[in-house]
Amino acid sequence: MSLDGIFLNSINNNLNNKLIGGRVDKIYQPDKNEIIISIRCGGENHKLLMTATSSSPRLHLTNVTRKNPEQPPMFCMLLRKHLTGAHVIEIKQINFDRILEIIFECKDELDTTVHKSLIIEIMGKHSNIIFVNTKTKIVIDAIKRIAENISSVRQIYPGLTYVTPPADKINPLEVSKELFFNTTENCNDGVYIYDFFYKIFLGISPFISKEICCLSNMNQSTYIGELTSEQTEKLWHVFSAIIYKVKSNDYSFNIYLDENLDLFGFYCLDMEYLKSYNKRHYENPGELLDNYYYEQDNKNKINQRVSSLIKSMNTKIDRDRKKVDKQRNELLNAEDREKYKMYGELILANLHKTPENHKLTVLNYYDPEQKDITIPLDPRLNLTQNGQKYFKRYNKLKKAEEELQKFIDSSLSEIEYLENILYSIESCETTDDLDDIYNELTTEGFIKRKSKIKKSKEYKPRFMTYISSKGHEIIVGKNNLQNDMLTFKIGKKEDYWFHAKNMPGSHVIIKTNGDELSDNEYVEAARIAAFYSKGKNSGSVEIDYTRKSNLKKPPNSKPGFVIYETNYSMLVEADITGIKIKQ
Repeated sequence: MSLDGIFLNSINNNLNNKLIGGRVDKIYQPDKNEIIISIRCGGENHKLLMTATSSSPRLHLTNVTRKNPEQPPMFCMLLRKHLTGAHVIEIKQINFDRILEIIFECKDELDTTVHKSLIIEIMGKHSNIIFVNTKTKIVIDAIKRIAENISSVRQIYPGLTYVTPPADKINPLEVSKELFFNTTENCNDGVYIYDFFYKIFLGISPFISKEICCLSNMNQSTYIGELTSEQTEKLWHVFSAIIYKVKSNDYSFNIYLDENLDLFGFYCLDMEYLKSYNKRHYENPGELLDNYYYEQDNKNKINQRVSSLIKSMNTKIDRDRKKVDKQRNELLNAEDREKYKMYGELILANLHKTPENHKLTVLNYYDPEQKDITIPLDPRLNLTQNGQKYFKRYNKLKKAEEELQKFIDSSLSEIEYLENILYSIESCETTDDLDDIYNELTTEGFIKRKSKIKKSKEYKPRFMTYISSKGHEIIVGKNNLQNDMLTFKIGKKEDYWFHAKNMPGSHVIIKTNGDELSDNEYVEAARIAAFYSKGKNSGSVEIDYTRKSNLKKPPNSKPGFVIYETNYSMLVEADITGIKIKQ
């Protein structure tokens, strides 16, 4: 987590600028561990979010609207009773730790002015929001009550005196050069310099420890005992420069993204060791945290739903494959039907013979060598009935062969469809993409759902669109519903259609606008089709392409399925480097 003491200091600075003197207007508790306080200050309304959720504890001003329960929880009712109409008079960070205290001036039952505080502890699974009397530090209540059976070290419930979490670290804001040098000398020689900073100093996270090592041009695994006086001097210089920025409120709020543009982390300072990463800059910590956790929560929701759906699809595919294996075995048995026809004909041709031991031995007229053959008989039936029984078995297997072939073709078609669905699921980027797939699977009868997601008449899918080197749009479908819409509603007859050969992938259309495409544009569209296919990581991918007018959709076929006879093919790399995305 990148929300350490330094980042909380930047939040503290932001809240002091925005909320001091403000009046508490409304208080909500949208979630079990989340509080939102609406504060009117300087002619503006501000929403202060405090959450003690273990996965994403934080405190900041927010613009995100959350749904509130019909019945407010008890802790929310308590805060409304004490803090509605109160004024914010002080906001302070405690010991440069991940603890912030907001002090309110309010009235008690006797209309006497009193001070009460909300203390927010941002400490992972131990995060909490504690309401105390500012003067006596007696706990009024907490969003998480901690009894002795939960923690024998520190309890938090009404009536107890609030005590800050135990901390034996040094406040970096109070560190002098002499203290820094003494601390390095007295530290265990076997401690890495990377560990030294976040284990010795309050509010310093591993995130900033790496930055100190990078700016000092030192290996993170260098031992404290190996440091020369010059290296210690360099570490002090970098450390003090960072602390000076903190004291000067010289912050820069950035979200860092990895090479796949996935969230990597966030911080309130420009990080030298992350300079190769993409980053998004924000004006204040609230805006940054709103965006970061919105994307993270959205991604987590998608991942939870995706993993469940992938498991369901894999189960169906495995079941279909077992079904095909069984049907193929039955088909092999059906291919032996000619034997039963021969048995019936030989029995009817030898009705004059007498069976022995429920068997009939006759001359096999169908054998080029005219050898004898022994035919097993049902002792309950006479020869004529035995012959008819073999003819019935022959006719049954003949019909079964025809039906089995249909079943096998149907099962193979379903497997191909589900593999396409599986690829679409793995490529989901938003909940809307996932909802499209859920709706498709519900419509096709693969999953059951109590209520189908309804889309408004104005609903339009968000296609990924690129621009070719000559300025033509190259549009990509993300799932089968989008593929159908792209190919048969958006694509014109003169446009070109691209798709990975014999594997799941997206439909890709390049809009010609009546122009003649250059050779490079065909390659660009093919590279995009390869990139958005199951063969993305397999190097070269064979791509089929043809005019959209050559495509047909068979009646009653599943979404995303097309047939074509006239096409060209090319082998390309699944690389879209250099192809512009339409903004």
